[in-house]
Amino acid sequence: MNLHSLKKIGAAAIITSLAFTSSLSLSANAKTFDDADKTAIQKIVKDYLLKNPEVIREALIELERRTAEAEKNKQKKLLAENQELLTNEKYAHIAGNKNGDITVVEFFDYNCPYCRQALTDIMKLMEADKNVRVVLKEYPILGKASTTAAMAALASRKQGKYMEFHTALLSAKGRINDEQITKIAKSVGLDVEKLKKDMKSADVIEAHKKNMEVGHKLGINGTPTFIFNDQVIPQVLPFEAMKQLVARIRKAS
Repeated sequence: MNLHSLKKIGAAAIITSLAFTSSLSLSANAKTFDDADKTAIQKIVKDYLLKNPEVIREALIELERRTAEAEKNKQKKLLAENQELLTNEKYAHIAGNKNGDITVVEFFDYNCPYCRQALTDIMKLMEADKNVRVVLKEYPILGKASTTAAMAALASRKQGKYMEFHTALLSAKGRINDEQITKIAKSVGLDVEKLKKDMKSADVIEAHKKNMEVGHKLGINGTPTFIFNDQVIPQVLPFEAMKQLVARIRKAS
């Protein structure tokens, strides 16, 4: 039995229990029931549910709908409250059209194989749709080397080489380590000594801190995670799916 089934059984038990309790509570103002009365009422409720088990199924569906709606509303509220952290250019590189009508935020880790897979699709989206703004958020959750790569990428902005470095890091084979980061930096024309110095600068440290902070606030625990305007997609999204989602958002707007 899987976790989803257990949750459903548990929810059904809760609903049944609440039905018993509610039947007693609703009549509490009319009279005080003795044990015999309570037993009789509980039997009536139980018999009804046994004869009409679809009521529990309908209640579960409604419970899931309300839970999903509440989660969606909570997520929208969090996104609205954290727009500054999400899209401020101080904390992340903005690619594509900076004034685009659709904003796509990507949280990624340079050692995440799925993020490497997503690189091609996000690049294709920017090429195909000239009215999309893409905010690239370093979110190193896969170890120390990932953090080093993130700090180096943020620092590379000071030399105007972010996209070249970003693309090269995500195109590397195997797990990235400090030696590879230096080698890749040289390959895209970065001044490595300046890069190392800039990685320790206050603004780069702050940008890294803010990216991690907003990721934690939004409950992001995996990469890649995409945010299309106010829709959170915690997985790889192929180019065609991205394109269709952008079209739906535009149409809805």
